[in-house]
Amino acid sequence: MARSLVERMSHPTHAVAQDTPSVARAVAQANLNLFSTLGDEQSVDVLVVGGGPAGSSCAIALARAGARVMLVDAQARGRDKCCGHCLSGGAWKILSELGLREVVESVSTGATGQVAWRSGAQGFEMNLPALGAITPRVELDKKLLEESERVGARVVQSATAKWVSPGKVAVRMAGEECVVNAKLVIAADGLGSGIARARGWNPASPGRKYGFAGSWRAPMALRNWPAERIEMRVVRGGYLGVVAESHEQIHVAGLIDRNSNVSRPDDLLNEVARDWPLLAAALQEGRPSRWHAAGPLPWVPTCIADESTALVGDAAGYAEPFSGEGMRWAFESAQGLCATWKQHGAWSAAAARTYLNWHRDHIARRQQKTLRTAWFLGQPARASIMCQAARTFPRAASWLACSMTQ
Repeated sequence: MARSLVERMSHPTHAVAQDTPSVARAVAQANLNLFSTLGDEQSVDVLVVGGGPAGSSCAIALARAGARVMLVDAQARGRDKCCGHCLSGGAWKILSELGLREVVESVSTGATGQVAWRSGAQGFEMNLPALGAITPRVELDKKLLEESERVGARVVQSATAKWVSPGKVAVRMAGEECVVNAKLVIAADGLGSGIARARGWNPASPGRKYGFAGSWRAPMALRNWPAERIEMRVVRGGYLGVVAESHEQIHVAGLIDRNSNVSRPDDLLNEVARDWPLLAAALQEGRPSRWHAAGPLPWVPTCIADESTALVGDAAGYAEPFSGEGMRWAFESAQGLCATWKQHGAWSAAAARTYLNWHRDHIARRQQKTLRTAWFLGQPARASIMCQAARTFPRAASWLACSMTQ
């Protein structure tokens, strides 16, 4: 696995290609034709709302288990999202158990094995416990949706889903509406989940940070990029993570506190570039033509499951991941929910309690660790202390690396 990803990084590659307009129109028309055959009402075992890694993984696993699954996604296939494009090494075992490792490996464009932190004059580097991967979301999401269809799930795009009552959701596409009755509604619709809000599960106090991500070509600057490295830079008002998707494409993702003086992604890029010649050189070659944003975060819903509904992925809770934990949590939450379904033979109030306990023990507690790390990163002074401690006490750096990936 490690060698295959590193070998891909050793040759120049281009950014993943999105569907052409003609292909996108054909797919949209096929979806509309399918939707028009559903009638006014439809019954399924599982309705999944959201076509990212968590939603698609649930659809795949449950369809393979024999459930009748419909997946509804609001966006067109082949769209990008706000994401760091990194997958932590701790996800490979989960993907193998889900039967999705080969699918994810097929879209990986590079490896991640090291994180370098810097705040002002202080910095340190640490090796990650397991080799991760760079997985651009355009191709990853598309491949997972294709696998969903291949195993028998019905995928409807671009369509909206509105929660009506327990087990009942109104799905709307191109002016047509169908009511779907489901034994289980899985909300995989991300930060600020519409399903969670409709259920009244939204956080009592919303977060105050926003994430952003973007890419651009910078082949000259990337000639000096250390292989397999995630660069993290902390400045007042936010922090920035940078990876090389290939030898030509640079990808950045970061967080901005809405109460800070840094209010735009470009402002944070400029701030970081002042003390980082490599990023300054990359900005001479271009900038993202479009930013993808998400927030507010952290997002911690007051409930994630009951007898008719369950949240997975970012919808079930999102902290502040640093080196690919976000996508790992997405796949892992899908694994936990599907294992619960199989354990109970279907979905029920008892299954919901099992999933609640599982999520608390396997994901929520690790997210608390990243929130504590994020507190140190909230101010450059605290981040500098963390950098000094990690250099002075290697065990601290090892603990940090493990808490971020395991």
